[in-house]
Amino acid sequence: MDDRQVAKNIRLSIKKGDMDTFIKLIDDNPDQLKKETPFGTWLHVASSEGQLEIVKKLIERGADVNASGGIYGGGALNEASSEGHYEIVKHLLSYGVKLDVSEPEKNPLFGSISNGHIHIAKLLIEYGINTKVKYTGETMKETDALTFAKEQGQKDIVKLLENQDKQKDIIDKSREEHSDILRCFTEYFGQIENTISEIVPGSKVSIDINIIPAFKQGYLTLFTTGMSDEPMDYSNKEQTFKYAELAFKLPSSWPVDQKSMQDLQKNWPIHWIRKIAHTPHVYEGWIEEGVIFPNGEPPQPFATNTQLSSILLCTPKYPQFQSICTEQEEVGIYNLIPIYEEERKFALKQGYMALINKMRKAGISDILDINRINCCK
Repeated sequence: MDDRQVAKNIRLSIKKGDMDTFIKLIDDNPDQLKKETPFGTWLHVASSEGQLEIVKKLIERGADVNASGGIYGGGALNEASSEGHYEIVKHLLSYGVKLDVSEPEKNPLFGSISNGHIHIAKLLIEYGINTKVKYTGETMKETDALTFAKEQGQKDIVKLLENQDKQKDIIDKSREEHSDILRCFTEYFGQIENTISEIVPGSKVSIDINIIPAFKQGYLTLFTTGMSDEPMDYSNKEQTFKYAELAFKLPSSWPVDQKSMQDLQKNWPIHWIRKIAHTPHVYEGWIEEGVIFPNGEPPQPFATNTQLSSILLCTPKYPQFQSICTEQEEVGIYNLIPIYEEERKFALKQGYMALINKMRKAGISDILDINRINCCK
């Protein structure tokens, strides 16, 4: 069988989703793995045809997820986006595929817009594709994604992009209002990589969760802004802050991308920092050092890969970082420390400072370790 016939049979096996034939043809003709056809690489073809398992097999065999080719000269991501193959788009994105916006024909967002695939457009936006890049050419003049969606009559995608712009404006406004807090955190921990905003019904505030990667400190930092926009139901205790923000330190390898946000094993720190930040504003109470938030009663583990089941609020060990003075108020900062049930019981009986001292003697830091020792077991 000559090379041309082999290529023809490979393409046919991909279109049919015939994995056995495809693997045999590739194994017998290893040079075909990197072959470029008029339709692009075989990864382009499999992505266009919606053959997820073959896409996975090609990537396992070393196919280049960023290879250009095909009719539009883009990547396999562009093919899958244009054809509406959501799972393939998601799989390619999980491999860190390049979001090529160099030309409108190569832009996967434009491909999803042109065919009305709003679920693809939303996914690409979540993964950070540039929605503001503008193109000018024979058929376009200063055309960005929103303009293109309007031209294509894709009303739902227009609404999606307009909401994206509003969300960005909210984040920008929040950063301006919380400049003192942001400056203090970024000076010490590093630059913010991402911000997650959310409003909870019944809460007086909108909470931003800011994510600082591990480049500077060696651990990843989550911290809130917005919690201090309104005072808590203030305790009479002199040492209790009327305003507060929260911080949560995670291992440098802890994933906080969009894919991980859907994983219950990985997203619970974000869920809990958000929940605790809203608690005093939803229930008209207050928080302070030593407060413990259990995950139910009796407390259940936060995830199946750990026995940690409650959150202890602690003041940061560095005095200069225990509060931040803004133009309006002094804002207390509390670290979130996940603890075991035995540790919670010890703190309830002996006092939280006794637990903190016990943890420090055991060498337990304030950086999350889902497998750390239980100092009260």
